[in-house]
Amino acid sequence: MTDVVTTKTFRNGGSLAIRIPSGWVSDGEVTLARDPKTGEISVSQRAAKMAALLAEFIERGPIDDPVFEEALKRNPNPDQRSVFERQDDDAASRH
Repeated sequence: MTDVVTTKTFRNGGSLAIRIPSGWVSDGEVTLARDPKTGEISVSQRAAKMAALLAEFIERGPIDDPVFEEALKRNPNPDQRSVFERQDDDAASRH
């Protein structure tokens, strides 16, 4: 079940702010999304969490995994290619 809380807005300098309950988000960036039709605003930390995961992945360096390395060498099944890859191949075969 989704936790929902109602809170009031307040002014912080020239900005409008909201209080987020302690423990709901970690320190760092959050992403705000606003639906232009409904005006609904959502707060997410997905982008910040993904950036942290990617940074951690990069810091770890190359993966020393023979299964992973072998998978990179395999030729993809034509049915598993993305729509864009198939379009590129189709266009190249016509010329």
